[in-house]
Amino acid sequence: MTKQFTKLIIIFLTLILPAFFYIGCGLSTIEQNPKNALEPPQKPKPTPAKTDGSIFTVIEIEDLEYPTLAASIRLPYRVNPNNTVVFAGKHAYVTTEKHLHVIDISIPQFPSYLTTLTFKDKIGKVLSSGNLLVVASPKKFHIVNVSKPSQPTLQSTNYLSDRKAIIDIDIRDEHLYAVGENDSLHIYSLHTGYALPVISEKLMNRWWLLSPDVEVPKVKQIKLPTTPTIPDVLSETLLSKRGLLQLHSSRGEKVRASSNFLVMESLKDPTCDLLISAAKKMNNLSHSQSLGYFKADYSYLNHLNATGQKTLARGKPTNRYTVNSGKMLQIDQDSSDKKIKVNTKRLMGSVTDFQILENMLYIVNAKGFFSIFSLSIEGQRDNWLSTTPLQASHPISIAIGKNFAYVISAPEGSQK
Repeated sequence: MTKQFTKLIIIFLTLILPAFFYIGCGLSTIEQNPKNALEPPQKPKPTPAKTDGSIFTVIEIEDLEYPTLAASIRLPYRVNPNNTVVFAGKHAYVTTEKHLHVIDISIPQFPSYLTTLTFKDKIGKVLSSGNLLVVASPKKFHIVNVSKPSQPTLQSTNYLSDRKAIIDIDIRDEHLYAVGENDSLHIYSLHTGYALPVISEKLMNRWWLLSPDVEVPKVKQIKLPTTPTIPDVLSETLLSKRGLLQLHSSRGEKVRASSNFLVMESLKDPTCDLLISAAKKMNNLSHSQSLGYFKADYSYLNHLNATGQKTLARGKPTNRYTVNSGKMLQIDQDSSDKKIKVNTKRLMGSVTDFQILENMLYIVNAKGFFSIFSLSIEGQRDNWLSTTPLQASHPISIAIGKNFAYVISAPEGSQK
């Protein structure tokens, strides 16, 4: 009997003691913070949206007056002001701080992210030559083989012959032209798939532009005055189809040229964005004329004032994607409309990049705008065709195809 009674006590204690201690811990918690016990659980605060990364955007420009945002891909990699986008064939190549990205644009409205190649140091400009890409960094340039675009391979890493820093690079006819510190020009042949040194020379100590010479790969240094007056030798260069290399001028200005037009950054006059010059034949002689300084937002602001618009809507790409762990995922369309108040002072911000094809000028501005102008050599300086607000972003670089434009941007808030 005593044994049975003892067993019952042990069973009783085994069942009741854990519950007793559980209640005790609970009471202890309430006593320490009695207010929390009476309030419903609080939802965790939302994590602030990340501003890192970059945005690759495809803009359909078949109708120049009504461009449409066809698609965008959010890449989880930061961009710097030297990064660029270039396209070759069915692929776009994009650089971010330490990465080269390959995107299939065989169907531009539905771009497909393929892969990323990582570099040890920061990189900037990327250029294409056949199955090769040249990727610049502050003191080196890299040769990347993209004969299999989904499997890019780093083929070689090179320094300039004097080991100086690289200011800018361009490619023409399988030759790489690199401008280094102290106005030095280095030319390499790429036809073997490697960078083989050809010529190194000193550039003149004044304002110059560079053009491929008749004797490739030599270059012609074109002396330019410090005024908007343009020498006729520039007109002869443009009309000869040899054109100008897209290398920064000796004043550090971006240079873009077509067969009739030269467009340069206007660093000398900060109140304007670009300086535009034209070339044409008159009485069988080449003639140049300056079309003057150009303000990118002037025509658009006039249009907004004429229509009385007070706000603008940020663009929404039809197809939106993000890259996560190397895979591209589609993003649902945001139903909210981000509005922009029309501010006539600095609505669009400074010009960050521009390209020219024949007589068409394409511009992106710092506050996320894409504009198209047509240029005329007959005295009319410019004809504004359209301006498209992009998704909230800071455009860095633009590449132009026949019916599509490709832009790489930093998300809004990531640029200081």
